Amino acid sequence: MGAIRLVATREFSERLRSKTFLISNGVVMLLLLISVSIPFLTGDSDPTQVGYFGDGGARVASVAMTQQTNFSVEIEITEVADETAATAAIDAGDLDAVVLDARTVLVERTIDTRLEALLANASNSLRLDDRLSDAGLSEQERQGLFAIGPLEVRSREDDGSTVDPFSPAVMVAFFGVFLLYGLLVIYGQWVAQGIVEEKQSRVIEVLLSTVRPVELLIGKILGLGVLGLAQILLIATIAVGGLAMADTLELPGSGYGALALVVAWYLPGYLLYATLFAMAGAVVSRVEDLQSAVMPVIIVLVLALVGAQIAIADPTSTMAAAAGMFPFTAPIVQPVLVASGVVPAWQMVLAAVFAVLALAILLPICARIYRGGILATRTRTSFRAAWGAGTPPS
Repeated sequence: MGAIRLVATREFSERLRSKTFLISNGVVMLLLLISVSIPFLTGDSDPTQVGYFGDGGARVASVAMTQQTNFSVEIEITEVADETAATAAIDAGDLDAVVLDARTVLVERTIDTRLEALLANASNSLRLDDRLSDAGLSEQERQGLFAIGPLEVRSREDDGSTVDPFSPAVMVAFFGVFLLYGLLVIYGQWVAQGIVEEKQSRVIEVLLSTVRPVELLIGKILGLGVLGLAQILLIATIAVGGLAMADTLELPGSGYGALALVVAWYLPGYLLYATLFAMAGAVVSRVEDLQSAVMPVIIVLVLALVGAQIAIADPTSTMAAAAGMFPFTAPIVQPVLVASGVVPAWQMVLAAVFAVLALAILLPICARIYRGGILATRTRTSFRAAWGAGTPPS
């Protein structure tokens, strides 16, 4: 354990101090802070200032005040003396609009569409109310006609087979899995790159004189994995804090659950892909050949991201369910399924069990290929040759 701890500490500290990590992490944090700060920078919570004068203007403004929530508009009304005062207030920017009478509104240039709809509805309601009054209807009867009741919405398909891709929970979940995808690609390639660099510089021969190959492999994977875990926890904390402070996105519990699941799935996801990247690095002798060696692993990750998009489009489909259970796609797909609210608890547990079983099978295979290919420093070797040369010592 002492050797593994030393290797892990070395990998953690070297990557933490590298300019590439600091710059890329700084850019990610900056973009995240900007995205959560946009509501503070661009948000305009001040109500729209609406003026009025005369009996007609007062009636329209009063009705508009009672109906503003139905049009997603917040207004404040102010009485003005006459049209000259209204014009002066508009020019000075003190008022956004002035209701001159029951049919006319004065603005500087253009009027917000929601405010226009609100005032037009108030004006039409008053004119209709006047005509009903002339027809002999009492005030109580007229109020009954204008009473606004809730609209019952009945969906022909209400089984969760489709998900709104712009719903808060799904948006946060997809952002989380896209971030997880990026971290798995970056940290997995760092594992492979570190292996190849040690082979190409012949440092591996010095390291193996004091550390066993398996200890070196485990330490490398764990050191980078802890660094990645710290990074995703920091990003998730900033994201949740920003959402809470901005108070512009009402995120349901399934959204926070999906975000927590992204962090939880980082661990098995990273271990699974780190072993694949390590095997790819073990059979390569030059950094120049690394990209072609890791490309199949990256393709699997891309397919996992495609699986997440399929889960958004149709979370109850067989393909989405299968992608959510398959160990190499589950880390990317499961959080999206959770955000859609269609995954029972037993499926999440079963997906985690499958991932652990896959790790139990894959880790010994990776250790043997790493042991057999780590000393092939001159030419690229095959997986079969590395497997044969990596027979554990008796």
